[in-house]
Amino acid sequence: MPQTRHLIDDLLQIANKNGASDLIIRTDDRIRMRICGDIITIPHDKVSVPDRTKTINMVEHLIRHHAASTNIEQINNLDFHYTLENTCHFRIHVLRTNNNFGIVARLIPQQIPSFAQLRLPPVFEQISQYRNGIIILAGAAGSGKSTSQASMLNHMICQRPVHAVTLEDPIEFRYSTEHQGTVSQREIGTDVISYKQGLIDAMRETPDIIMAGEARGREEIQLALEASETGHLVMATVHATTAVGTMQRIMAAFGLDEQAGLRERLSENLRAIVVQKLIPMKSSKKRIVAQEIMIKNSVIRHFILDPSQWGDIPRAMEEGQNLYGSQSFDQHLQQLVNDDLIDYESALPNAVFQEDFAMRMGRI
Repeated sequence: MPQTRHLIDDLLQIANKNGASDLIIRTDDRIRMRICGDIITIPHDKVSVPDRTKTINMVEHLIRHHAASTNIEQINNLDFHYTLENTCHFRIHVLRTNNNFGIVARLIPQQIPSFAQLRLPPVFEQISQYRNGIIILAGAAGSGKSTSQASMLNHMICQRPVHAVTLEDPIEFRYSTEHQGTVSQREIGTDVISYKQGLIDAMRETPDIIMAGEARGREEIQLALEASETGHLVMATVHATTAVGTMQRIMAAFGLDEQAGLRERLSENLRAIVVQKLIPMKSSKKRIVAQEIMIKNSVIRHFILDPSQWGDIPRAMEEGQNLYGSQSFDQHLQQLVNDDLIDYESALPNAVFQEDFAMRMGRI
């Protein structure tokens, strides 16, 4: 029998049709979408405000195949993937709020975008050629880390016959089985109990590449580094806003007595750090990625070993742009403004050193 269309499916369809990145639903609140970074509210005369019963009914519909035995009233939070057939994939987060329920749905395109579609710089081709070590993608939540990471992994399996193991919470993009390489995707909570166990298991799964998910704590960072030290290429994400901030975030997970050794390990095994933000495009409803890219070279390696010189890393990234493909955030923002892709007014609040950026752009 054909399946009856549900309200939540209609809302997801509307979000996809309008190019939203997220759909936000809360009990007794108007439906909202995030489009180009801005929250857009759907008028209540277009879609009525959902009460508790209606919101619970939407949650029950979303999890009907995922967790049939789940007692909705016992949920505090729940993460899973959901597919609207022939439309889009979604990462769903169910939350308890004011003793009621909310739903946040992140839209995941069915097709993994290419480097060209994402406007990623040519150095991504070089980064994708690494065979070992660790590559870190960083940025705030919603900055497109997962999309850039998926694009990079998809490029790798298109180019060479490798086996990649991913640890995801939940699984987002799906990789084709028609490429030279293959991807074993493992979902936390469904296929494996934890990131830690997944990283331990991955070492027994003959991987060439391990996409380790978010490096959240000491154990995950330690295991990811160990995997990179044994000849694997490890890709991980970190919530940080600069390349130096990414390393500081990693260091903070370890004791002071361990940090000298950790800096040595990073100097040997780190290949690149890519930090990104999404900036509204000029005269467009789309957003473009601005990236800080740190490619490890002999100078960067020397700086990593000596934290008193970490402040010199942004300048070293800028000076290495032509030779290594590295760049600072402010350097890339300047390029995007000069290329007429973003407004100066959009670039300035996102600059790391705003006064210097204004001078760079001749505004002071």
